[in-house]
Amino acid sequence: MKPLHKQSGVALITAILLVAIATTLATKLLWDNQLSMRRTETMLSQEQARHFATGGEAIAIEFMREDDVAFDHPSEGWGQPLGPIEIGIEELIMGQMQGALTDAQSRFNLNNLVPARGSPPDPRAREQFEELIGLLKLEPAIVDSVIDWIDEDTVPEPLGAEDGTYTALDPPYRAANNYLTSVTELRAIANIDEEAYELLRPYVTAIHPTWCGAQGGVLPINLNTAPAEVIQSLHPSISTGDAESWVEERGETGWENWNEVTNWPADLQSMQGTEVSLGTNCFEANVLVNIGSSVLSMYSLLDRSGGADQILVRSRTLGLE
Repeated sequence: MKPLHKQSGVALITAILLVAIATTLATKLLWDNQLSMRRTETMLSQEQARHFATGGEAIAIEFMREDDVAFDHPSEGWGQPLGPIEIGIEELIMGQMQGALTDAQSRFNLNNLVPARGSPPDPRAREQFEELIGLLKLEPAIVDSVIDWIDEDTVPEPLGAEDGTYTALDPPYRAANNYLTSVTELRAIANIDEEAYELLRPYVTAIHPTWCGAQGGVLPINLNTAPAEVIQSLHPSISTGDAESWVEERGETGWENWNEVTNWPADLQSMQGTEVSLGTNCFEANVLVNIGSSVLSMYSLLDRSGGADQILVRSRTLGLE
């Protein structure tokens, strides 16, 4: 039989171990409970932010409905940024929201390069993109690489890239062989590194060639909103001085009709309404919502080519920041 003091020592150690285990379990349960509550709160705030963001999109659509479709310039109501404004339910302030509408037709549409599935590259769109790439001092191979990314075949253009290039990468992937759905896809295309992407991004967009009232798969560029580089790329006969003077001339109010555009070349009048316009059917709505610690951004492409009462949300992208 063990001495009494030894038995007491074992009992004490056992009690201490039990208390330690119980404390650890209680701490773990408390941590899991707090983590679960935090996760639930985050999911709830993200869902609330999503609903407020779609509300911001609805406000943007109302601005588009009230707009004069004859011409479009940022001095109009749609061009004025919204917020930041406080948002909430009745008197409960939950966070802030801000947003802005921009003209999606102020940039070169990359999908114009291949205006129809199975068709060859459009020579005019190719010429314009080559001119833009040259103005930005980027690699000429970018033109062929983007065409190969869009067209259906697997035969690379002279300076382009198809599956053989992409499957050799780590990790490997294939060319989309379809229209770009976002400008960010450029980062996956050969010959476009981060520096080239950042230089090119402000001057290009990715809109399906059947959207926004495009004619023959070509979406015109709005002269009232396009930067000088995009305007100059429209035709080789347009000089840097011409493009910059038009940007300065349109000023804060823009042009309402072609008669107001000074020195527009007579031989380029055939481009009016097809390759270049003074209005737009395509707008980008960008909404940013902040609720608690959650920040949600939403990008929507809005198409009003069917009329003010038939504005379509062509695409919608949500992101957390």
